[in-house]
Amino acid sequence: MSARSEPLEVVTTDYPPFSYSDAKVPRGLGTEILQAIAASAGFEPHIVFLPWQRALRQVEQRPDILIYTLARTVEREQRYEWIGPFASRKVYFWKLKSRIDVNVSSLEDVRRFKVATVREDAQTELMTSKGLVNVSKDFFLTSDDSVLRMLIAKHADLVANSEIGMAWRLRELGFDPDLVERGPLLTEGGGYYFAFGKGADPARVASLRSAYERAQAAGTIDRLRERYQRDCVTRATGCALPAIAP
Repeated sequence: MSARSEPLEVVTTDYPPFSYSDAKVPRGLGTEILQAIAASAGFEPHIVFLPWQRALRQVEQRPDILIYTLARTVEREQRYEWIGPFASRKVYFWKLKSRIDVNVSSLEDVRRFKVATVREDAQTELMTSKGLVNVSKDFFLTSDDSVLRMLIAKHADLVANSEIGMAWRLRELGFDPDLVERGPLLTEGGGYYFAFGKGADPARVASLRSAYERAQAAGTIDRLRERYQRDCVTRATGCALPAIAP
């Protein structure tokens, strides 16, 4: 740590390719962007991986903790100080190709099948608000790994994820990405962000926002996005990483 660096507490969860741990070393697109902008702003990030619900609680209790990868939604807008976006968000439903009994051509069809999803995730909140999932029928789990394993084991009929997120997680768990096929679009827009809780130190928020804007102007974020896109495509199909919305 340099003489001018300040510690920055950060929480995240396993959400490849944006955040994941490799031999206890934080990795991922969001992680590398965070490390770059934190260094530029004079911070030394200390990144802790937690179940998503615990990560959210940490920031509620201590707003000066930074969290990522956080989807920006209408429901969350007033609860956080947003920095980004560092990636766009386009989420689809997915099923096993072998499940010819699962016919989903529209969101209305989703209600007829069992969905596995992560508790308090933004897409779970959206599905709940649309009446696509409920506690009596569907599986509300603590991690995306558990969600995907439920799909592979045929306990769940559907899951929701981005194209690159689905391809990356399948590969990391040792499954062929060709096992699944994409269904209807759940949501598009909002983006993935870094965020502090509401009430965080304004100087800290402003410093990291300025560092993000410098990295964006310098092309640092685009170069990292391109590298993660290439890395996924070389080892798995279905790796679309949408361009960041203007």
